[in-house]
Amino acid sequence: MRAISLLRKPLLCERSGLAMAAAYEALMERVREIETVGQIQGLLGWDQEVMMPPKAAPLRADQLAWLSKTSHAMMVDAGMGESLAAAEAEGPDDEVAAGNLRLLRDAYDKAIKKPADFVERFARHKSKSIISWTEARAKDDFSIYRDDLAQMIELARELAGYLGYEDNPYDALLDLYESGLTVAQVDPLFAGLREALVPMIAAVGECAGPDMDWVESNTWPEAAQAQLSHAISEAIGFDFDAGRRDKSTHPFCGGANPDDVRWTTRYDEAEPFGSLYGSLHETGHGLYEQGRPRHLDFQPAGHADGLGVHESQSRLWENQVGRSLTFSEWALPHWATHFPENMEGVSAEMLWRSVNKVEPSLIRVEADEATYNLHIMIRYEIEKQLINGELEVDDLPDAWDDMYEKFLGIRAPNRTLGVLQDIHWSFGAFGYFPTYTLGNLYSAQLLAAARKDLGDVESQWRTGDFEPLLNWMREHIHSRGSILTPAELIEEATGEAPSPQPFIDYLRAKIERLYAVSS
Repeated sequence: MRAISLLRKPLLCERSGLAMAAAYEALMERVREIETVGQIQGLLGWDQEVMMPPKAAPLRADQLAWLSKTSHAMMVDAGMGESLAAAEAEGPDDEVAAGNLRLLRDAYDKAIKKPADFVERFARHKSKSIISWTEARAKDDFSIYRDDLAQMIELARELAGYLGYEDNPYDALLDLYESGLTVAQVDPLFAGLREALVPMIAAVGECAGPDMDWVESNTWPEAAQAQLSHAISEAIGFDFDAGRRDKSTHPFCGGANPDDVRWTTRYDEAEPFGSLYGSLHETGHGLYEQGRPRHLDFQPAGHADGLGVHESQSRLWENQVGRSLTFSEWALPHWATHFPENMEGVSAEMLWRSVNKVEPSLIRVEADEATYNLHIMIRYEIEKQLINGELEVDDLPDAWDDMYEKFLGIRAPNRTLGVLQDIHWSFGAFGYFPTYTLGNLYSAQLLAAARKDLGDVESQWRTGDFEPLLNWMREHIHSRGSILTPAELIEEATGEAPSPQPFIDYLRAKIERLYAVSS
């Protein structure tokens, strides 16, 4: 996910300014080449998940491995280190340059710690592992994926060793997805969320749930689901002239730059909510990508600001907007257009209650807002154990099921609904999952701040007017790229340091309204 067009800094007359401009320009020209390779990798990765014929898998592994090796060689080249040091010696002359230098120093320092042969091995195995995970999930057979997963875990441990850490090898992997994040920070965060969430879930468990018969007694054709998700994505602001929607085993958003943003979803004709809310989730990611600052194309500071902030945008549109009562009121005619027989007699209130049903479930991407973070906690605890050598791969499927039984009181009937449901470990993304919870927390804090500026946003959603909220996010989040650190960006946008309290307050108020319970 990269962008285009280089910001040219003016050459200054003063000697130090001239040196800074020359050093910085030379550095950014090098970066432009690396960014171009990254864009190509992104497009090939998208094609691998969406369109690539199965027999092309070995060739694609070679292609992606070569690109990873080439990009790494360009980053660790002696000239890159010298160019970066020269630009740092002169000092940045604006916040964009400061952000670029901060991000490049971090990327360079990480890159030089990784041997070239490791980078190639990791990329090659990632392609192989994704293929075996896809087959294993389709056939409900963990053994197909077992050896590739074991090797990926070893590669993740090897990566942690190269990057270095102070207290826990898992810290090195967390830092890849949210700068500075550590186990020491995440453990108490999840403990506090459990303390707040468990009583809510228990209180709801004593109440009657919404009437789901209108959903469960109908068939929901895939073609109509695709049309509905496309229409709603476009209505909230996704530009399909600069993007596309496709189908994949696991929903994701990718692409090359803001003019080429691609997201996917999946379909189940037994129920329509997974595809629609998966589409809203990926649309949120896509809106962020399309809103990145174009004058910072091909620059690190022009990227989205970490996965926690990225997830804040997807969770915002999926849940806080998409699962609101006023959104259901606006969306009901769209549902009726695409499913006229199924929606007979269904009110906006019924739709709203159905899409907000709180119930322990097996699938993370389809989980309600109250239980979702428990799904993340399970993966976080398992990842820590895997990386620290406290859990063996052969014991993983049962350990997964045991934790679901412990935290959510349910057990998967098969591996597809259990340990094989997520794609992340197949491409080595250990440390990624906690950013989903950070995204929930950030989204609530951002929406609370937006309400102060925009007023009654729910009334705007009732009429299908999503532009004010999107423009607020464009101004305060999207256009700021990665100039600041994620924590600094959230504080700049909201006036407060990142905090879980707005999310807890939001969820508590919603649960009380839905189920008439106090928690």
